[in-house]
Amino acid sequence: MASIYTVGQVNNYIKRMFNQDFALNNIYIKGEVSNCKYHTSGHIYFTLKDKTGVLQAVMFAGARKNGLKFRMKEGDNCIVLGSIRVYERDGKYQLY
Repeated sequence: MASIYTVGQVNNYIKRMFNQDFALNNIYIKGEVSNCKYHTSGHIYFTLKDKTGVLQAVMFAGARKNGLKFRMKEGDNCIVLGSIRVYERDGKYQLY
């Protein structure tokens, strides 16, 4: 009989696979900003999109203080450096 895994086990496995992938840990991505929201915590939540897809993204407050020299807004075209990670609880991947 095949092994049976819990949802949490699968999400954890996928998270570890993403974390081990060198290309996903230091990646430049070009896209248009949409759904840009500045949270009261200082984090910025946004989506990068192009004609072929969308990618959820977050910039945490600590990174923002050191790396963002402008106020991000809807429609901005940008190149972002970050890491693709899995948010294990929700089983979703996004750019950090």
